[in-house]
Amino acid sequence: MRLIEHTFSPSRLLLVWQAPDGRDRTLLVVGELRDQGGVVSFRYFPDTEDFRKAVALGFVCYPAFRKHDGEYTDGVMDSFLRRLPPRSRGDFSKFLEQWRLPATATLSNFALLAYSGAKLPSDGFSVVWPLEEVKAPGEVLLEVAGFRYQGIDLNELSVGMPVSFVPEPENPMDNMALRIEANDKRIGYVKRLQRDAVVNWLAHYDVDAFIDRFNGTAERPIVYVFCRLSQRWAGNMPHKVAG
Repeated sequence: MRLIEHTFSPSRLLLVWQAPDGRDRTLLVVGELRDQGGVVSFRYFPDTEDFRKAVALGFVCYPAFRKHDGEYTDGVMDSFLRRLPPRSRGDFSKFLEQWRLPATATLSNFALLAYSGAKLPSDGFSVVWPLEEVKAPGEVLLEVAGFRYQGIDLNELSVGMPVSFVPEPENPMDNMALRIEANDKRIGYVKRLQRDAVVNWLAHYDVDAFIDRFNGTAERPIVYVFCRLSQRWAGNMPHKVAG
């Protein structure tokens, strides 16, 4: 099993919401958490297109924070930590292993939200780490977006299979889309909220990525890929990429 050897401390996370089944399943950004020297704050983005679309689809608020204006600082981490198992649980190391984190990893609670996504089956919320802090050397586990819509039989894929990232400027829905391929077949996409970071990796580092595991249900399969970033070398010197 591949484990994350280099961990990073995120400074911000995006709170996203999905409408219930049978409706638009786009991940819509409704707010942001920030960690400023250990003080975690939360605010909504009421003036954005994503927020307005979420409201039109039935979004009201995150239950602990009912007003859309202003910034919250009291009880923010306590509220979101309820989405994770407590560190005191005897099987907490299994939770870390699920996200490819070693049992010895020393991560803040904010970082645990980032690495796990803090998703619960009981609501449409999760957090997305934009991955701005990740650099080489480093490792990240990515969830493949849109896998279940690609018509790929899971039997065609296997753990350890290499994957590649391919720009898809001809995509009619998003000309910045970055697809993920395995065996020369599209298996899904990089989440749009993490796409800029992955594009930056591809420009500056060597990126080796493999199918790590399958999860979910037969109706809603989920595929994760493990990415390893390393410095790109030209001769004896790191290769510099403009931009």
